[in-house]
Amino acid sequence: MTTEPDAALLDGELPPVTKPSIRKILFRIAFIVAALGISGWILVRTFDDLDLDEILDAARSLADAEIISLLSLWVLWIAAQGLLTASLVPGLAVRHGIVAFLGPASVTSVVPGPSDLPIRYRMLTSWGHTTGEATLAVAAGGIFSIGIKLVLPVIAAVGLLVSDAPLSDTLQTVVTICMIVGLGVVVLAFVLGSEKRTEQAGRLIEPVWSRVLRLLRKPTPEDLPTQMVAARSKAVQTLRDRWLVATWATVLTSATKFGLLLMCLRFTGVSETELPWTQVFVVFALVQGLTVFPITAGDAGVSEIAYIGMLTAAAGEQYVNQITAAILIFRILTWLSIIPVGLGALGLWKFQLRRRAPDVAPT
Repeated sequence: MTTEPDAALLDGELPPVTKPSIRKILFRIAFIVAALGISGWILVRTFDDLDLDEILDAARSLADAEIISLLSLWVLWIAAQGLLTASLVPGLAVRHGIVAFLGPASVTSVVPGPSDLPIRYRMLTSWGHTTGEATLAVAAGGIFSIGIKLVLPVIAAVGLLVSDAPLSDTLQTVVTICMIVGLGVVVLAFVLGSEKRTEQAGRLIEPVWSRVLRLLRKPTPEDLPTQMVAARSKAVQTLRDRWLVATWATVLTSATKFGLLLMCLRFTGVSETELPWTQVFVVFALVQGLTVFPITAGDAGVSEIAYIGMLTAAAGEQYVNQITAAILIFRILTWLSIIPVGLGALGLWKFQLRRRAPDVAPT
């Protein structure tokens, strides 16, 4: 649920935060409900065998041991998210990393866009970290989260090509897009891997970037290549001893999230025979790529249609109710549950901040 770093953060500035009105909050909630309603209508129109009673029966069929297993893996997923945040900030405890994930994630689960970045920035600075450390951690966290979402579809596409699995026309198009994205990631990594190449890239894009900013009536940056080289050097210096832990934490977050999806499917009656874990991984990876740029808060509606549609196509329409039940449980764990838990973490942080320094408590 981490969003892409905003340009203002990369320049060391905190994006402005405006207090939302009751009307805006109600509109956002209504928009989410509408997105879910539209996705449900599309699924009902697409799958004739979709039955609400069977979906509820599949969801209620979970045994106590299965529920405990899901909750345990959910806790591990949250801990992995906290480890990722903590790995990017010198001296940050994992428990603070968990709070710095949950609180902002609860906001971005309701408000699409980079709404979590200013909150995470304020949290880190309130714990005594410098503005530079907080800015870099927020930006780097977004890069790691976005990066894994771009890499996963490429891995899935390569796996499909190597396995010689039969591909439909639509899937061939998806695989082609994934390979193009993968090529873009490789080119970007190659450019940023060298200070000289970073400077050359800055000189190439500076005229275009300046023209776009002028069209948007934004101030143009002074000497963009120098700024890019400086930002790269600062990032390399700060992350030199942490990138390995951050990489493994990023992989762990995706692995535990995929594990939750797979367990939900198995516990609702979709066995390995009907839907092998490899096919589940391909769908999981493709959905991660589809939701790189959030259209709705928490990817409401988009994820549900993508998961249920592709998984049902792979397993067969006779399993649509079990798959739908599994996706509902999965989305409750990885999206809806984050809202109350994250708001609780956000309230705890503000309470502790007021106790420590009432005169500087955040509004």
